[in-house]
Amino acid sequence: MTDSGLKDKVAIRMYRGILGDCFLLRYTEAGVTRHLLIDCGVLQGEKDGKERMARIVDDVHQTTGGVLDLVVVTHEHHDHLSGFLYEQARFLGDDFHIGELWLAWTEDLNDPQAVALHARFNKAKVALAGVVGLCDSVSALNEDARIKTVQGLSAFIEPLADPASKDKRTTIEKLKDKVGSKAIRFLEPGDVVQPAALQTLKAYVMGPPRSEERLRKNLPSSGAGKEVYMTSLDDAMALEERTLRLKGVVALDVDIPFARPYQRKTLDAQKGTYPNRANDDKADSVEQRYFSHENQWRCIEDEWLDGAETLALKMDSDTNNTSLVLAFELPDGQILLFPGDAQVGNWLSWGDQTYPKDSAPGEPAPLTRDEILARVTLYKVGHHCSHNATARAAGLEKMHDPRLVAMIPVDADVAKGKDWKMPYPDLLSALQERTRQRVVSGGGTPANEIKAFNDSPTDPNHPVSLSYGADDLWVEVSIPY
Repeated sequence: MTDSGLKDKVAIRMYRGILGDCFLLRYTEAGVTRHLLIDCGVLQGEKDGKERMARIVDDVHQTTGGVLDLVVVTHEHHDHLSGFLYEQARFLGDDFHIGELWLAWTEDLNDPQAVALHARFNKAKVALAGVVGLCDSVSALNEDARIKTVQGLSAFIEPLADPASKDKRTTIEKLKDKVGSKAIRFLEPGDVVQPAALQTLKAYVMGPPRSEERLRKNLPSSGAGKEVYMTSLDDAMALEERTLRLKGVVALDVDIPFARPYQRKTLDAQKGTYPNRANDDKADSVEQRYFSHENQWRCIEDEWLDGAETLALKMDSDTNNTSLVLAFELPDGQILLFPGDAQVGNWLSWGDQTYPKDSAPGEPAPLTRDEILARVTLYKVGHHCSHNATARAAGLEKMHDPRLVAMIPVDADVAKGKDWKMPYPDLLSALQERTRQRVVSGGGTPANEIKAFNDSPTDPNHPVSLSYGADDLWVEVSIPY
């Protein structure tokens, strides 16, 4: 496919009106335009999300002619890959040809460390799904703030396969099968790679780290944040067992430190029904006193929900920290940074190696993290501009190029409806200052964004330009090089 209008330019299209990531890059080489799709997901309610994603995929197909030279999936979160699930008949069928698939090393199931990570994550998925399912039968749980956190964060996790379905493959596994093993690359930090279809575009692979210490670090050590650690298999197993007991799947007397005559089901005790007890023993019973209004502060039945909330937070952050991070280098040295939803440990790990890790005599010296970040002219803001997914001293403050622009994949109204501070005010302010107001978002006002770019052009002669699709379906940044 040719596109003379893109000569010496790369166009980065961000789909709008979604809480999710979906970026289509158009890059022309030797008169032929190649197409790179980085993630394709949405987090809205299922009906709205599916409808929006159908329109997005229509546009992707129309723009590319159904040929995707490269597909990148940064990590296994619903807001980054649900489009491949909702529109799998098209992506996995004949509508699209996918030339190449890039994934992080964490998705290589022949890698022992990746297999161990998946075992933890899968156990946590089952445990959290059990908690969410329990809410259907115990409606009172839905009013608990901790359960609301679990329900909100579980929306990011790819749904488990329907028990009745014979196809238990995940969305990523289905994409792997579509593409074939010969066209899949599992990328390591320090790799320098090129899309098979392109000779003038290369990518520095900056994350996810191999270091367990880096993978564990999800929040800043200082200030208001505290560290959150990798999902514990023990925590997941304990939570799963608790939910099974509440459903009556596991016998009450398993691992309970009370003899059978002294065990009580919570609902029986609350209702005042006591098996194997004479009627005259019920008056002023321990249960009645325990559940009395003035003693509510003593009740401990719901304390297990703290563990459910903590596990959900861990699961969310742990998956984000396995994000594949790519820094695409244009022919003139500009860098386009796509960090997925990488959190602090991932960002810090970028300084653990050079790019490439080694170089032979006579070859150019490897680049350092600081040298790469200093040349970033487009930053795809991580995790929808949340408070803990853009490093400050080790990240944004190292992006010194005066042409820097930022793209935030978030619809603030959708995030507000979920009580999430996206974009986070302090980070948004820092981005606006660093870019001289050249920030576009998935729910921004086009007229205001265009004015900001016109008032502060990236270059007096060859500035970055903006364009918008019909019904504001997308915004596109075109960068000359």
